[in-house]
Amino acid sequence: MALVLRSLSDFKRFLAKPGATIRVVRNTFIERQGPAYQEAYRRKGMYAPRTVQALSKKAAVFGVQGHPTTVWLYWDRGTRKWRFSDDTVAIPLDTGLGPPDEIVYRCSVSHDTDAPDVLAEMEPDPRPPARDAFASRPTMPDQGQGRLL
Repeated sequence: MALVLRSLSDFKRFLAKPGATIRVVRNTFIERQGPAYQEAYRRKGMYAPRTVQALSKKAAVFGVQGHPTTVWLYWDRGTRKWRFSDDTVAIPLDTGLGPPDEIVYRCSVSHDTDAPDVLAEMEPDPRPPARDAFASRPTMPDQGQGRLL
């Protein structure tokens, strides 16, 4: 099934899925920098896949693949300017350093996290059978009812 994002609500539902991954496909701020800066951003993991580690009402925390760092993505009233198209999300940046910039993320579900998939496919163990022999008669403690406070 193809991923189609039409709104922030769709994006949040996608992020809540196990294995949700985003990847930067375009960052106009970095594209305007020189080759040395572009390579430095690349080495720091700017274009590496990011998997969701935590999700809150107004933010998501991503782990950057191959790097011991996390990246936060916040959403608030500014999300009205976000653009959703199929599996991409375009987020405008207000850097104050020249023309308007934006980051375009491609969203996908990574299947390398096998634990949630395996658990979802397994049937739960049936509950142990109840003791029918003792269910019909009430039991009383040996020492009385105790103190009522």
